[in-house]
Amino acid sequence: MSRNIVFDRELSRKTHNGVNSMLYVEKIVRERVFDSIYWKQFCFSLNEATLLDKAMELQIIGSFEISGRPFPFICLFVKMVQLAPEREIIEFYINQDRFKYLKVLGLLYARVVYKDSELIQEHLVDYRKLRIYEDGEYKLTYVDEVVDRLINEEFFIGLTLTYMAKDG
Repeated sequence: MSRNIVFDRELSRKTHNGVNSMLYVEKIVRERVFDSIYWKQFCFSLNEATLLDKAMELQIIGSFEISGRPFPFICLFVKMVQLAPEREIIEFYINQDRFKYLKVLGLLYARVVYKDSELIQEHLVDYRKLRIYEDGEYKLTYVDEVVDRLINEEFFIGLTLTYMAKDG
């Protein structure tokens, strides 16, 4: 291998509030996602438009299987953070009602990057069922429960959620 090749695992030159967007995801999560087959095959060349197509195919929320293989949900979340799309795009993902996993992907992004509780709280009235893989098992949950967890908890599917000021 040539010594002139530089491997840049961060890949994102975009910033949000002066912070490299990839720093919103822990290094171990980034590395495991970047090394996965799904990332290399489907996510590496995605842009904001093609990310939408892949996100519409999601069927479960999850980070990593017990074997360490990442779920498509976490891979697409990392790609979304890397791309750092405009806020209008994220709001479109969140406010559309046809694809519930796309909505949750947008809500997670809004929670991690924007820390905007008002944008997230509006969706406490969505009662659609979701499949989630957590703590080594598959479970059923609802969009409103996921929204509540994003607002009130420090961790979600293995991701650390940064501090967000509570309203009231």
